[in-house]
Amino acid sequence: MKADDRDTSARRELIRRAKARMEEQGRRGLRRRPPRPRRPEQEIRSYRAALRDIRRAMERHIRDEVFPAIDELLREAGTRDDCIRMDDWSARIADLFAATRGAVESADEEATRRMETLGDAVSERATDEQIRQVRAVLGVAPTFYDQQVVDGMLNDWKRRNGAFITQFSGDEIDAAQAVVSRGVRSGTPTRDIQAELRRRFNITDNRAERIARTEISQLNAQITRERQRELGVEKFTWITAQDERVRDQHQAWSGREFEWDNPPDGVMPGEPVNCRCSAAMSVEGLLDELEAEE
Repeated sequence: MKADDRDTSARRELIRRAKARMEEQGRRGLRRRPPRPRRPEQEIRSYRAALRDIRRAMERHIRDEVFPAIDELLREAGTRDDCIRMDDWSARIADLFAATRGAVESADEEATRRMETLGDAVSERATDEQIRQVRAVLGVAPTFYDQQVVDGMLNDWKRRNGAFITQFSGDEIDAAQAVVSRGVRSGTPTRDIQAELRRRFNITDNRAERIARTEISQLNAQITRERQRELGVEKFTWITAQDERVRDQHQAWSGREFEWDNPPDGVMPGEPVNCRCSAAMSVEGLLDELEAEE
């Protein structure tokens, strides 16, 4: 065993079964490097869709209820030359957006429920990806026993993201309400207030994309680390998306080996915001141990 690796029960069983397989079949059809890790794109799309459902419910209510009220709000506020000033316009705006919160409630609840199944799907995919990498090199699949650590991570992620859904919709509605309040207070023409709200909807869409990739990728990275470490693998190889969008620093790390306990700049692949990188298992220690026992 390489000094960098650890002896674990899952590793011992894996080496024993790989040795038996090698005695029967040799290394025919096996690789010495694991396949390129696959990113959890399906789960990212599902998370993004949940947030965009909230955005669509918010946009629909604002277009149907708030847009038609802006002219009257401007008259009530008395911020145009032809208006008589009244004092209840801010309360009316608050009421309109309170109704918006109610309109998105069912989308919030559905998104919160979706976090449960999404977390489980990421955990299953990350685990299957480690099995795929090991099988490609050793010809047998590992068995993972230490589910408690992964379950702890998973439950924490579900709680945190379930709470975040409510925060996400609240933040976006607050931002839209601020656009209307600011516009009415300053006498901004109706069409300009509506145009800024439309821009706000696009910002929400872009934020949904960033949040979905970050949250799913971070969970995937954490479970990947724990699964590899259960096999006694203490190092990984940094793999980028290999396109022009890769950060310069991540490109500099591409193909290099790092320790799980001491990743570069303290971050794992997939952990920084919007990161599309992944961690390939460093299998040299497994191969050295297997071949030393032949």
